[in-house]
This record gives sequence, C-alpha cells and structure tokens, in this order.
Amino acid sequence: MNKFHFKYDNLLNVKEKHEEIAKGKLHKAVEKLDLEKDILNGFNKDRRNCQQQLRSQMEEGVHAARLKVYESYMHNLNQKIQHQQESIEQCNNNINHLRMALVKATTEKRTFEKLKEKEKQLFNYQEKKEEEKFIDQLVTFNNFKSN
Repeated sequence: MNKFHFKYDNLLNVKEKHEEIAKGKLHKAVEKLDLEKDILNGFNKDRRNCQQQLRSQMEEGVHAARLKVYESYMHNLNQKIQHQQESIEQCNNNINHLRMALVKATTEKRTFEKLKEKEKQLFNYQEKKEEEKFIDQLVTFNNFKSN
C-alpha cells in the first residue's frame, strides 16, 4: 500500500504558522487594550478623588491659590484622560484589523485543509479500488488454478 502524500503540505504548514502568528498578535493587542483601559480607569479614579477633595475643601473654605492648583491638576488630568481614550480607540482599531487578518489566515488554512481531506478521500478510494482489483485477480487466479 502506498502512503498518502499531500502535495501542498508545505503550503498548509505555512498557512498554519501564519494563523498562529495572527493569533499571537491579536492576543498581544487585546492585552495592550486591557492595560490601556486599566490606565484610563486609574485616571478616572484620580479625577473622582480630586473632585471629591475639591468639594470638601470648598465646604471648609479654600484659598484661591489652592483652588488654582486643583484647577490646573484637573485640567492636566482631563487631557491625560482624553489622550488615553484616543489610545484605547487606536487599540480597538488595531484589534479589528488583526481580527480581520486572523479570519483571512484561518480561511486560507481551512481551504488547504479541505483540499487535503478531499485528496485523502480520493486516495483512500483509489487504494480500496486497487485492493478490490487485486483480490479479484487473486480469486480469478485461484479459480483458474483449481480448474
């Protein structure tokens, strides 16, 4: 019996590696997005704390210079939050791009896997036919020999 050999095995291996690389890139991008979201949550928490401190300071009475410091800090914090939101949006865009690349790589790999499966089925069918032909010849030979 012959052994099945898929003529595009090397290409299938390359497609599998491309898919694995795409999965790795997507995983790293999702991790980066999570990190960026954590940073944004930290900034938002700082802003809430600052607003709460400012309210309590205003109830107790606060100097204008102190108010100016709070205002400057809040302005800076709002800019950081804005920048962080833009970073998150860029991460989301990158993730969408990487997902599309992963879908493409997976589709290409599946195409070659299906082709390999079809060729293997054809190979098995042909092997079965060859085996049946050999058995028929053997039976015919044995019948001829016994007569």
